[in-house]
Amino acid sequence: MTERINKKYKQGLVSYTTALNDLADLTDEEFMVMNGLRMPNQTGLRGRRQAYNRFYRYNPREWLPNLVDWRKNGVLTPVRNQGKCGSCYAFGALGALEAYHKKRTGKLVNLSPQNIIDCTWRYGNNGCNGGFMVLVFRYAQSHGIIAESKYPYVFTARPFCKWRKADVVATNRGYFEIRDGDELGLKHAVAKYGPVVVGISGRQRSFRFYKSGIYSSNSCTESSHAVLIVGYGTHPTHGDYWIIKNSWGTRWGVKGYGYMARNKGNMCRVASMGSFPI
Repeated sequence: MTERINKKYKQGLVSYTTALNDLADLTDEEFMVMNGLRMPNQTGLRGRRQAYNRFYRYNPREWLPNLVDWRKNGVLTPVRNQGKCGSCYAFGALGALEAYHKKRTGKLVNLSPQNIIDCTWRYGNNGCNGGFMVLVFRYAQSHGIIAESKYPYVFTARPFCKWRKADVVATNRGYFEIRDGDELGLKHAVAKYGPVVVGISGRQRSFRFYKSGIYSSNSCTESSHAVLIVGYGTHPTHGDYWIIKNSWGTRWGVKGYGYMARNKGNMCRVASMGSFPI
């Protein structure tokens, strides 16, 4: 598969390359577990939406920069590896919260995904069997989040929560959601507020072994994996792109980051389920 795609890249037929990485050692079933985005009960989510959330509003005519890259602003923690645990929702949401906390306080802190995995069951998440990003923001708003140094990641869910109020280092006042498929709204939020967590279609083998370039695929289906949008721009040959931070380690993509096609019909649902803390 990688040779076929790379040959197409050299022929100018695709805009990205692939290579074997650490995920090659996983079975397909183990890899599917890592796609841990799970939508909560729809009725329950709608019933609470007015109390907890509002959609992001913006001026569609407002000027926005052509290039935004939050990697250059010191608001992002290092790329991490979720391992064989469906915890992408925790890593993605905490990435947005880490950036928000840095912008608000000047302190960059690695927040604890284990805190989320162990302690958000009653909010509707399911530990290493998946969860939803806005539920992380609701929990953070109510309880606050502990630093990873105090609550280390162990690659599995534990039957007890070790949260202590005295250890809390970050919280948020609420969150905004981006309307489904609204790439202009997502661009506006990334430019004005900072990194935004989204839910993409991430089960494709071509995405599993993505190496470089601007990713696009006709094989994308439903949203299955949470990633952090940390910027956007335009390539002179391949067009508009989003910059994504993944949680599959630094051997995936460009040291853990990737580029996905922008303004191409919500490619791989990249502008779906977007949210960020406020």
